[in-house]
Amino acid sequence: MIALKSVNQSHRCTEFVTLMDEFRHMVNEAIRVGIDKKITSKIKLRNELYHRFKNEFHTSYISMAVFKSHALLKSYRRALRTNPCAKKPYVSKNFLIIDSYIYKISYNHIKIPTRPREFVIIPLNDYVAKVLSEKGLKLGNITLTKNKISISLSKQVEKRISAGFIGIDTNLKNSTCVDDTGKVSVIDMSKIVAMKIRYREILSHFTRNDVRIQKKLKIKYGQKQKNKEDAFLHEESNKAVSSRKQIILENLNGMKKLYKKGNGQGRRFRFLLNSWSRFKLHKMVDYKSKWQNGFSVIYVNPKGTSSKCSICEAKVLEERRIVSCPRCGLYIDRDVNAARNILARGMRFVPDALASEAMVQKSALVENLKVDASELHFGTAKTAPELYI
Repeated sequence: MIALKSVNQSHRCTEFVTLMDEFRHMVNEAIRVGIDKKITSKIKLRNELYHRFKNEFHTSYISMAVFKSHALLKSYRRALRTNPCAKKPYVSKNFLIIDSYIYKISYNHIKIPTRPREFVIIPLNDYVAKVLSEKGLKLGNITLTKNKISISLSKQVEKRISAGFIGIDTNLKNSTCVDDTGKVSVIDMSKIVAMKIRYREILSHFTRNDVRIQKKLKIKYGQKQKNKEDAFLHEESNKAVSSRKQIILENLNGMKKLYKKGNGQGRRFRFLLNSWSRFKLHKMVDYKSKWQNGFSVIYVNPKGTSSKCSICEAKVLEERRIVSCPRCGLYIDRDVNAARNILARGMRFVPDALASEAMVQKSALVENLKVDASELHFGTAKTAPELYI
């Protein structure tokens, strides 16, 4: 199995400002040519751009611009199948993609070409230098922005057997986890929601009639919010992966369509749901599980996980976030019931089990997952000292 990750650090080099702006222009030009001439081949698109920019840029930057524009064009043509009025792609932020074979790392420095026979040297911090010194790593492309450099890495990881299973029900204000032994843990994510509301309120008071100042302030506070959110999610995802268990998550692709403008929902409600950190959290857990444990996350269909009983699969009744089953008499918290359903669905995809053993596994699992909702106290670290996520 090939595991992927990236390491980031800040930089203060100003030599790339002009080159990044020109690279963005080259990507947009490739997009325009690809749409006008209806080019779908990456090789034909590269030939069109190569003769225009071969005397101005390093050959690798032309290839990387074509690589990026081809990916954007592919997504645009896929969107046209369902929406004939799909917006044409356009890159507005300056950036630069550097191929893996043209830069060199030595003595905690990275040497990057800017023009033919012209180079810039960027010092690496201690953390990035330590990660890059690990054996068995393969360096990938570098993405460079105005003040950040991101180096992609990959390595070959041996597939391992997990120590158990954890089902996670990801919600807006909490994430509920149930493992195969019946242990329940809850992570209070309401801090992230409150932080985003607070920063939104702060930005709403910036009424200065100067677009440039407002843009700088929004970037500043947006970066502060992102740093705090990422720090929290990294901490909790590390705890989840450290359990050495197979993590089972819901496949929540397509949920963004439910909260579009014009669906009859309030602005505050749409803001909360569209800023939900579900995909960022799932992505962190997935790549860390591959990198550290040697197995990836299992994704299951979320349909009916909250409305079905985790014991008899009958439709449950809900009152104040507590669900009750009219068939078997189950009385439990709604999120715990959903996490148990996610766990049971994910264990059906275990390759070591036979089809005839699926129901036996579920019956044994149900015996271990009998939890009284009155024993759960959300938002307190005393009842759940070991938080998985």
